[in-house]
Amino acid sequence: MLTLLGLLLSLTPWGRASLRTGLLLPALLSVSQGPAFRLFGEPIHFTRTTLSSAATGLVYLDLYAPTDSAPLVPGRRQAVVVIAGLGDNRADVQLVNFARSLASDGMVVAIVGTPALFDFVLRRTDSAAVVQVFELLARRPDVDPSRIGLVGFSAGNALACFAAADPRIRHQVAFVLSFGGFFEATTLLQAIATHQLQVDGHTQTWIPYYVPLQALAHTLGTILPSHEAALLRAAFAQNGRPLTRAELNLLSPSTRAAYHLLAGDQPGQVAANLAALSPQMRALLAQLSPASVVTEIEAPIFLLHDRSDAYVPFTETLAFAAALQRLHHPYDLAEFGIFQHVEVRSGLSPLQVLGDSSRLAAIVWKIMLVGS
Repeated sequence: MLTLLGLLLSLTPWGRASLRTGLLLPALLSVSQGPAFRLFGEPIHFTRTTLSSAATGLVYLDLYAPTDSAPLVPGRRQAVVVIAGLGDNRADVQLVNFARSLASDGMVVAIVGTPALFDFVLRRTDSAAVVQVFELLARRPDVDPSRIGLVGFSAGNALACFAAADPRIRHQVAFVLSFGGFFEATTLLQAIATHQLQVDGHTQTWIPYYVPLQALAHTLGTILPSHEAALLRAAFAQNGRPLTRAELNLLSPSTRAAYHLLAGDQPGQVAANLAALSPQMRALLAQLSPASVVTEIEAPIFLLHDRSDAYVPFTETLAFAAALQRLHHPYDLAEFGIFQHVEVRSGLSPLQVLGDSSRLAAIVWKIMLVGS
């Protein structure tokens, strides 16, 4: 029986995926790899490089790769391109642990950043950097080009979706994973403005953290005059202050409407303020939404979200799932209670972890199966 079990775990794709999931799951639910990877994980090599790009100027690339030769079965490695949201998160403890754990489990992991992302600006053109890194991984002799997935944390899910819809790699992308992401920027802005969510026909209070406000202010500022962009940035920075009446009078009507939507200080005028946004603002919000490319993605999509997320409401992922269901597009949806946005909460009870780990394990197993 032990011999048969060993053969099952080593020679079948389902067995290898189960074994890799068992090693990986405890590491993903903590801030360190743990003893299993120290005993059985592959040694890894980390490199940080900067690439040039016609679309983004610079591409920052952190690469975590196993140093051993690729295993005989399946012959070449799985790889993932990770977009870790807005801001420079490359040194985040849980992100580093995530990348190192996947690499120790046999994957090649590339974390992509751009100057705009580091400045909390979401630009559709930055998906070119994701495509560039995808093609870079596809040329590696130890990577199977058909086993490369895209992982988008938070607003990084938009760039993952745009890249997955790009004709240059659309037919190659093995999967897209969206964790804590949004589907439509306008409905996200509406939730911020009302501090409310509509869940199963009921109204639920939702108080956003400052980061999505900061990101939308920075992003909308890219199409505003410099003095208006500066006022929005200052108002929605961490520990920023509300604009004075005199400062509000310096804004155009459309920018003033955007300010009130982000500030959430006119809940009774949300519809009017949305209507007052300039055509350029509305076009930008639509252009930055994964909803704009959902029909062009061919890869299966994994949707993960925490129900108490204060950065992006989980209703955005429910809307994403509903759209995929209408399109009969293959997807998996998992809701959690053990994360704060995309990071594991501290102080969780074993019962809480156990309840959500089974849902996470099911998603991880399917991803591991791609490379097994």
